[in-house]
Amino acid sequence: MPTHRICRLAELVPDTPRYARIDNIDVFVALHADRVYALQNRCGHAGAALNQGECTDGLIVCPPPMALYHLSDNSRLRKFGELLEGIETLPIRTFPVEIRDGDVFVSIPEISKLESAVG
Repeated sequence: MPTHRICRLAELVPDTPRYARIDNIDVFVALHADRVYALQNRCGHAGAALNQGECTDGLIVCPPPMALYHLSDNSRLRKFGELLEGIETLPIRTFPVEIRDGDVFVSIPEISKLESAVG
């Protein structure tokens, strides 16, 4: 799986998403509780860019507050305090993160593997 350098770890502001485009895939990274997470940068419900949302308490809030996702495992949580059980929400992907020599690297599977995982 190809690995891509995103930034220096010191450049990440806690609980502030940072956008990156890797091999035509929109990704955001976020530092929370001394751990860096990388997720697909599109809400599975509204298609909004998640890096423009608010990151708090280990959750990312879709910018037009539609859904909340856990940074740790991308699971959706709530919509305006209601469970999202009745709302069609596509899954969003998480990507492996590695810190090497103070740099943040994200591993992205090849496009063909991403497509086969979807369908």
